[in-house]
Amino acid sequence: MRPICLIEMDRVRPALLPTREAVRAERTLVTVAPISSMVRGLSTEVALGPANGLDHACVASMDNITTVPVSRIMKTIGYLLDHQETALAQAVVFAFDLGVPLDIENLG
Repeated sequence: MRPICLIEMDRVRPALLPTREAVRAERTLVTVAPISSMVRGLSTEVALGPANGLDHACVASMDNITTVPVSRIMKTIGYLLDHQETALAQAVVFAFDLGVPLDIENLG
């Protein structure tokens, strides 16, 4: 499962870590998607909430993906659920305007 962690960024904030688990321990930098309470309903957002270990409904924004040093990860507070992987994949495709078909049945 992909962790949701508190990260030191412009301030301490939750973020989704889409970086593969197999390489996280080997890296000095990791990719993170900041989590925001500002839900806009964009195709580049992944809906999150209490089931993910968060206090309220919010989104991980694939439009705001960034890279941070591993040393900025403070603690894990939750996880992306397995059934949310498809939403993550779709949001990344939209955020980067990737020219690939979204064959939802074959994702995951």
